[in-house]
Amino acid sequence: MTRTTRISSAVVLITVLIALLGGLGSGLARLGWQMDALSHNWILVHGPLMISGFLGTLICMERAVALSSRYSWAIAIPITNAIGAFTLLTMPQSAGAKLLITSGSIGLLILFGIMLHLHHSKDVIVMLLGAFCWVIGNVLWLVGNPIFQLVHLWIAFLILTIVGERLELSRVRRLTSRSEHLFIFSVAVYLSGVLLTIFQLDMGMRLLGFGSILMAAWLLRYDIARRTILQTGLPRYIAACLLSGYLWLAFGGLMAVWKGAVYAGFDYSLILHAFLLGFVFSMIFGHMPIILPALTSLKVAYTPLFYGHLILLHLTLFIRTTGNLLQSVPIRQWGGLLNVLTILLFMLVTVVAVLRSNFRQLNTGLQ
Repeated sequence: MTRTTRISSAVVLITVLIALLGGLGSGLARLGWQMDALSHNWILVHGPLMISGFLGTLICMERAVALSSRYSWAIAIPITNAIGAFTLLTMPQSAGAKLLITSGSIGLLILFGIMLHLHHSKDVIVMLLGAFCWVIGNVLWLVGNPIFQLVHLWIAFLILTIVGERLELSRVRRLTSRSEHLFIFSVAVYLSGVLLTIFQLDMGMRLLGFGSILMAAWLLRYDIARRTILQTGLPRYIAACLLSGYLWLAFGGLMAVWKGAVYAGFDYSLILHAFLLGFVFSMIFGHMPIILPALTSLKVAYTPLFYGHLILLHLTLFIRTTGNLLQSVPIRQWGGLLNVLTILLFMLVTVVAVLRSNFRQLNTGLQ
């Protein structure tokens, strides 16, 4: 990684962190907690901040760094998206923010296109389809469509990116032709449902829900996490994150099949947070010790303390889910607050792990 790339990565990651904190604050304001004026200003962009500002920029950064040795211009893509996220924070209703983030998503689609050219495989195709969903969702957002009509395109971007990465790693198990066909079928069902939500939300929700269940079942059956859960240390921790996340993916799919079209309220929160907190954040918790060193060259040594925020994530999300199912505002509020505290704990433990790992490395070098 060049010095310019490292500096750019640091600036982008700071913006990602700010977007995450803004998303968490606005999420608490949406739940009814008394928050600062800025958090209340960001209530209407809570989803865009978390999905496109935080996660979208992070994924752009990950792919750009991977290709930067051959394509130095790639770093401009996460920078563009990060500027869009920052603009969203400073001017929440700005069309410029939407345009910048849409440009960032188109850039990511180009990066996946290059990856497909360099290495034609099913996993890259799945990730490219996820980026395509992000582009469609952002274009609909740019022209003024309400978020409930496009949010599942954004979620598909995250889910398909993760599922594509897992397919790539599952090749270690030498998948059979039958298992690969089952994977393609589950992704096709899910993607068909996601695209159908643009025109027919109720039917699309139920179909994407069924596809989510199929993908979760495939991952639980074929992912290498079934083997690594039997190991120790970091491999077991990552496997625990993955397998528990797959259960939330299946649960979110089940709720989508049951509820169908949802526009707001308890059912809307129930389905979205099963996917975004239960599945996506489980993946973030699991992959952080790998992604952070790749983006920053900082070491992150494993510690059993990582299990603390993982367990709390599922416990607090269970509380929030219970509140949504019972349509209880207080239970949902407390579950949401505990979700945020869990994510902040995750960030704190990560910072401590980074400091300890790199301080130990520095001491070793000095000796």
